Amino acid sequence: MDLRDYLNVLRARKWIVIQAIVISTLVAVVLSMLQPPTYEGSAKVLISEKDTGAALLGTLLSDSSNFERSLQTQVQLMRMRPLAESAIRKLNLKTDPGSLLSRVKVSVVGQTNIITIVVTDTDPKRAAETANALADAYVDWSRSTKRESIKAAGDEIQSRLDEARAEILVLGAKIKNLKKDENGQPIRNDQFTAELSIATGLYTALASQLEQLRVNEQLESGSGRVVAEAVVDDRQVAPKPLRNGALGLVVGLILGLGMAFLVEYLDNTIKSTEEAERLYGAPVLGHIPAEHFEKGEKRRLTIVTHPGSVSAESYRVLRNSLDFVNFQHDIKTLLVTSAAPGEGKSTVAANLAAGLAQTGKKVVLVSCDFRRPTTEQFFGIKNMMGLSDVLMGRNSLKASLQRPREDGLLVLTSGKMPPNPSELLGSEKMRELVESLKEWGDWVIIDSPPLLAVADPAAVARWADGVLMVTRGGTSTREAAKKAREQLEKVGARMIGVVVWGLQEPGSGGGYGYYYDSYYGTYRYGGYYTEQGDRRSTKTLTNMPDLQAGDSVSSEPEKSVGRRIAEFTARFLAGLLAFMLVMVIAVSALYFLDQYFGWGASEAVLQLVGLR
Repeated sequence: MDLRDYLNVLRARKWIVIQAIVISTLVAVVLSMLQPPTYEGSAKVLISEKDTGAALLGTLLSDSSNFERSLQTQVQLMRMRPLAESAIRKLNLKTDPGSLLSRVKVSVVGQTNIITIVVTDTDPKRAAETANALADAYVDWSRSTKRESIKAAGDEIQSRLDEARAEILVLGAKIKNLKKDENGQPIRNDQFTAELSIATGLYTALASQLEQLRVNEQLESGSGRVVAEAVVDDRQVAPKPLRNGALGLVVGLILGLGMAFLVEYLDNTIKSTEEAERLYGAPVLGHIPAEHFEKGEKRRLTIVTHPGSVSAESYRVLRNSLDFVNFQHDIKTLLVTSAAPGEGKSTVAANLAAGLAQTGKKVVLVSCDFRRPTTEQFFGIKNMMGLSDVLMGRNSLKASLQRPREDGLLVLTSGKMPPNPSELLGSEKMRELVESLKEWGDWVIIDSPPLLAVADPAAVARWADGVLMVTRGGTSTREAAKKAREQLEKVGARMIGVVVWGLQEPGSGGGYGYYYDSYYGTYRYGGYYTEQGDRRSTKTLTNMPDLQAGDSVSSEPEKSVGRRIAEFTARFLAGLLAFMLVMVIAVSALYFLDQYFGWGASEAVLQLVGLR
């Protein structure tokens, strides 16, 4: 798929995109209107760069990465459940810790040591009080934790101090009990003296350190302190209908585009002339645009009643294309049918017959549709007697033919519904009737029921020189086309071309651009020049004597399974690439709005889905 194909898809599926955008935008705006006003309270806490051990030693932490990890640790500590419980008890809040923490956002301010605690609430005063309560709870918790650590260290030093005192007492007793000289003085023992000196020094050092710890315990303020208390701010931070509406529009655009291409991918209808040619194995001879009927009008002979319309000109193009295909004049009996009902085969048959008659040719239009006859409605004639009466011997062929116009057009309506229509159409009498009509006229146009509805078309197809298949653009399915082609191949019918009927007229905003191709000389076959200017020969049984009647002739070489898989993969990857491109553009737009206009897109999305 190229860019034009993507644009055609968007044009054809534009209502899906529009509906997705409108619904998404309205939902976002309505949800914004239904949400209660939300306010923010923000408190700032300064985190100290010293831990307890570093403070005692009088040194700073040298590893900045460790301190960054410490900041992230403090962020997580501020979201602890005990702190939330403490704030709830202090303020007597009617909520649980989980709900409170869901409205709390804790983050580090840039490359600083400051952590911000932001609380959202429907009451601006309560939001500020809650933010301050959480900040105070963290400071108190940090202070008590650090003091407990210092107290534990002091208790350990006190224990060692007691041991040193006991050792000094023991050494003192030993020295006291030493032997005395003639003067009554204890005999000096250097070993005991040294041990006593060491024990005394250790005791002194431990006592000094213990005193320092007691002082530090009283002075310890924890890892952080509040540097900016939250104040009451009456500015509403959410909801923001304008912002949410814009986000809903972007989301709707993304969803709409995704749904449009998904529907296009899952759509099983025939959407291009190339696809119709490939499925039916015959060139597309005409593109008939959709007609706008007047009030009370169901069917009309457009080429006669509206000769200057676009549709009438399309039928003339079909008539000329048929002459190109029949350049050897070996086709006189043409069966016009379709795969399924409602594809326009009776309309095409009637207008084609009238168009051929306008050129001075003798034309007979035969209706074989006994179940839902419509031929008489195009020409304003009656269906009192017709084909069934002739085949069953109740009326003669000459008496049953009707001449609705002054030109060389005769019409044989279907007549009454026979009990065995398929057997009647496949009988020898039907063959003889067709042969007798061929002797009189230049063209015998046979209007038959849809191929997949009843067996009648397959029965009469064997008496026709060629089959003109009518398909409706954007409605006929690929499976129906394949089954219809298989049925014609089983009876040896010769398909000479396809007519795409029911297309949108230029400027109507629908369809896939078939009609424009037909007027810019882009018929791929039938002797027309292509857009590139190369001329391709008409591939029919008439100029291929080595083929047998009933053989299927394809306008294009049959594609291998590997080539089809490769084409499918290429289309899928192209669609995926286009979707990813749209996603990248949308995300970039959201990022731009978030960064330069302070929209807070991520927070808005979280609020819309109920996570904030």
